[in-house]
Amino acid sequence: MSKTLRYIMLLTGVILANISLLNSQILQEEQYLEGNWKFSIGDDESWKSVDFDDSDWTSIRVPSSWESQGFNDYNGYAWYRRKIKIEQLPQHDMIIKIGCIDDADEVYFNGRFVGKNGGFPPYVKTAYEKERIYTIPKSYWRKGENVIAIRVYDFYNEGGVISGPVKLYSDITSSLLSINLAGQWKFKVHNQTGAEKADFNDTSWSHIRVPSMWEKEGWENYDGVAWYRKSFDIPEHLVNQELILLLGKIDDSDKTWFNGTKIGGVSPGNLRSSLARGLEGTYDSYTTIRAYKIPQSSIVNGKNTIAVRVVDTGIDGGIYQGIIGIMTRDQFDNYTELVKKEPDLFNLFWNWIKD
Repeated sequence: MSKTLRYIMLLTGVILANISLLNSQILQEEQYLEGNWKFSIGDDESWKSVDFDDSDWTSIRVPSSWESQGFNDYNGYAWYRRKIKIEQLPQHDMIIKIGCIDDADEVYFNGRFVGKNGGFPPYVKTAYEKERIYTIPKSYWRKGENVIAIRVYDFYNEGGVISGPVKLYSDITSSLLSINLAGQWKFKVHNQTGAEKADFNDTSWSHIRVPSMWEKEGWENYDGVAWYRKSFDIPEHLVNQELILLLGKIDDSDKTWFNGTKIGGVSPGNLRSSLARGLEGTYDSYTTIRAYKIPQSSIVNGKNTIAVRVVDTGIDGGIYQGIIGIMTRDQFDNYTELVKKEPDLFNLFWNWIKD
């Protein structure tokens, strides 16, 4: 399926998004967030702060457009805030779904940025048809009161959080990771000679949040080649185990190295590592979960480096969705059992991993 056709299919975006997510994450609902939120028109960076006093703000229903709740014909900036309390800190990253927002949004958790869609002035861009699904790192949480803040810009028609679901989830599959590699990676656009090598010097590279489309992280309108690198320690008790690297979904194709050894890659027509069915039963590189067996001969006790060369042929690009990290074989077997609601999703993978 071409990427152009994929975007035409956004007319049924919520359904397709849920199908796509099912194959890479298993979500368990933790908290229902629909109902009354604090709301104010205008724009002030201090409104994302945990300590900001929003007691004199208006209450507004979420989801529902702000035009339908007394802010008729208002176009411009507005903020939503919601406080939630927890007794125990989460052991893994959490997922928040905020339905669809008209037109652009930035989401903060306890004052820290977690994601955005669309474009703000001076480069306005609507994303009203996209369901918002953002990862809240476990390190952002604190015991007791936590604050979600949503900055919205509307430039036409209705505005605000216009549809649900608006819920907080835990990702059951994250508990199966021995090493969670989501978060900051090194990143560089254009081809970089030698970047697959473990000792390559990437100190001058930018940082990027993974998983996320690179357009959402500051590289808007970039199509072409980009590199990701991540260095980390493998505990001694894992060094002699069979390990599998999961990189979620990548738009469009990738080649992946571990300590300079190529361990896999997916591109159109090359699906030996496929774990996920594409939309409508077809396979596409941008809907394929990457899961690569790490040769034991390439693992070292201490610092290890992953290098991923990504090629985006148009529209969005990058390591954009799914769990990112390393599993033991036993953990991976448990993971496949959890998602084996469609057993044929794994046929190609089983043939590959037994090679």
